[in-house]
Amino acid sequence: MRILVTGATGLIGTQLCSHLLTKGHSLHILTTRNPWQTDDAQTRVFQWSPKNMQIDQRALEGVNAIINLAGAKINQRWTAKNKRSILKSRMQSTRLLFDAVKQTDQKPQLINASAIGIYPSDFERKYSESDTSFSNDFDGEVVRQWEEETKQFEMLSCKTTILRIGLVLSSKGGAFVPLSLPTRWGLGAWFGNGQQWQSWIHIDDLVGVFDYCLQNKLEGYINATAPNPVRQRDLIQTIAKEVGAPQFLPGIPKFFMSIALGKMYKLVYDSIYAKPERLLGSQYPYQFPEISTCVADLIAKDK
Repeated sequence: MRILVTGATGLIGTQLCSHLLTKGHSLHILTTRNPWQTDDAQTRVFQWSPKNMQIDQRALEGVNAIINLAGAKINQRWTAKNKRSILKSRMQSTRLLFDAVKQTDQKPQLINASAIGIYPSDFERKYSESDTSFSNDFDGEVVRQWEEETKQFEMLSCKTTILRIGLVLSSKGGAFVPLSLPTRWGLGAWFGNGQQWQSWIHIDDLVGVFDYCLQNKLEGYINATAPNPVRQRDLIQTIAKEVGAPQFLPGIPKFFMSIALGKMYKLVYDSIYAKPERLLGSQYPYQFPEISTCVADLIAKDK
């Protein structure tokens, strides 16, 4: 299979591309920088500029599937400028891909990244893909608009998959590193009372979900999370137990984090329990369904 990947140099994209190559797929990678050279005969690199709505149309040649991970990171201060960048980077890249596909006779499968931040924060409610209650906060609005843009591909008869990704845990970056480092020294702490739900997923399982959706051509909305979300307090305590460190600090009040992070502070206090009903119903073979085995694996890889 020939797969076009955007966002290939990010945390998810890097591991996903490596995995796809080991499975024998060939890759077309879109980059906003000058295309780099690669000795890998399975990989070709093309340039695009979503900001200027420009793309090397050759990137679409012979493509069976598109995996779109492009978008500015949301974990930055939510200034007016950054908020525009976060939204526009997602909308423009997806629209540019749509326009490029529309100019071809191809109908590639599309797997588009999304996030569980589309669901409202709630300490009791459990969300499945069929829920239509959406967050009115900035992050929720970004995801909602991004998903609406992605749905346009269905007009081109492209099989379209929208992965609502949870908290990605990896030893190479993302949330796990800043959580685990202070915990190793006995300085781990949760935010607030620590009772907020964390719908997490090991990066190996996330990569597996992308591959699973490709092979089985799953369509529609899919919660890309592990089957057993945990309270944030339990996550920190699990990390502390695995590294053999004490955990005695109280929760961090919202006031301090609002000063440090601005309006973005809500991300670490939100509670979202997202059930992966679609994946469970299709019997996706999770490698790490429990947080204890996930944390043990990541700590072992980091030694």
